[in-house]
Order: sequence, then structure tokens, then C-alpha cells
Amino acid sequence: MKIDYDFHIHTEYCGHAPTMTIEAICRRADEAGLRMIAITDHTTQPDKQAPVEQIRRLVEQFRPRCQVIIGAEIDVDGQRDDGRLTVEDFSGLDYVVAGFHYVPTKGHYPWKPEQRGLDEETFLRVWEKTLLGIVSNPAIDTLAHPGRLLASCMQLDVHGERALKVFQEAAVLSAKNEIAWEINELTGSRLAHNGLSFWIRLYQIALEAGVRLIFGSDSHEPESIGSCTFAQEILRHLPSDALSKPEDLPATKRWKNPI
Repeated sequence: MKIDYDFHIHTEYCGHAPTMTIEAICRRADEAGLRMIAITDHTTQPDKQAPVEQIRRLVEQFRPRCQVIIGAEIDVDGQRDDGRLTVEDFSGLDYVVAGFHYVPTKGHYPWKPEQRGLDEETFLRVWEKTLLGIVSNPAIDTLAHPGRLLASCMQLDVHGERALKVFQEAAVLSAKNEIAWEINELTGSRLAHNGLSFWIRLYQIALEAGVRLIFGSDSHEPESIGSCTFAQEILRHLPSDALSKPEDLPATKRWKNPI
């Protein structure tokens, strides 16, 4: 199926995507034939928020053909295990994505199990509590890259079944609170070594509970905007109508005259 939108795009303002100017994002989105995008830069702390109004002004200046939604990927507080976000003031945002990046109670970003910083049992316990806390917050629109932190910290062939049971509980809460789950392209390139079976089952669990699935490239460079190789491989194993449209999100009620 053709995916004609991209609802997870970062900008140069995040500090680690220097080529992602607003002009470059708008140009690339139009070149890719996308009809709608969401710019969702990182917000890690109250004093490190995405410059939403500045981004909005620049989009208006460059006036791309595609429709542009201005949101943010707000980090889950890594110093806690209750799933709260680092920022709770969502004023000015059209779209809120929860980014679960950091090991709960430790607050660091791991790339592999050796960097987990907790024993397996403790990690699984705080990961579960945090995940369920995130999806209990109805102010969140979408859970970014579900499973990525888990896959970075644990061997899925050993702990995958236990984790999927947690995701079943999380899916019920997500459906209740109208929180979508993201099919994230960057997860595929970072964690392709884990294979597809876990991810396919994760999204099947979401659909079975009534959770919407939303696509996001998680782009940090213009050429990856709209790229969806991993997402398409996942979708090949799901029902033909598995992927929702952005217009299906409850967040549309907050969109401020989408550009």
C-alpha cells in the first residue's frame, strides 16, 4: 500500500539533525509526493522545548504543497518509572508523541543490552510499569516506536513472549485512551537484527485491541522523509486496512488551522 504521509519528522533544532532545515523538510516532503506531514521535534525538558511557533512561521514562509502539522516528540521522564512526560504543557502543539527513550530510574539512552544499567528482572519490571503509565495518559496522541527501548536492552528471543503479554495490557489501555501506536521506520534500520516476527506480533496485538496504527519515518535527514521500507514489510503481514490515516486521530480536534 502507498503511504502518503509521514507523522514523525525532526528538525535541525533538535541538535543532531543539522541538515533538517524547515525549507529542506518542506521541499523533500513535496518531492516525495506526501500529502501531509507532522514535524515532531524532541522536547526533553521544559527549558529544551521544540521552538513550535518558530517552526510554524517558517512553514508558513515556505508554503509547501503538503499539509503540515506542528507537534513534538516529548520524552518520557527517565528518572522515574511511572511513565510521566518531562513536559506536561502541550499548549501550541497540534500533535503529541510520547518518546520512550531512556532506561527508567537510570535516565540514560542505551544502544545494546550491555548498556542497560539494570539486571534483567529489574529492567523488565520498571519498563512494564513505565509503559503502562505512558498509555494511561489520554493527553498523548501516539506512542512513538513501541518496543524500541525493550529491543535495545533485552534479547527478544528470550524475553519476547513475556514482553508481548505486557503489550497486550498496554494495548487495552491505549485503545481506551485513544493513543495510537507508531510504525516507526527508524526502528527497522536500528534493530533489524532482531527480525520481524516480534514486531509483526506487536502490531497485531495493537489491532486486536482496537489501537490505531500511524506511520512515522523518525527522519533526521531529508532523504529519509517518507521512507517506509520497514513499515511496508510490517504492513504486508497485517490486514489491508491496518494503517490509519492522520485524519483518524482524535488529535485533529486540536489542529490549529493546519498549514
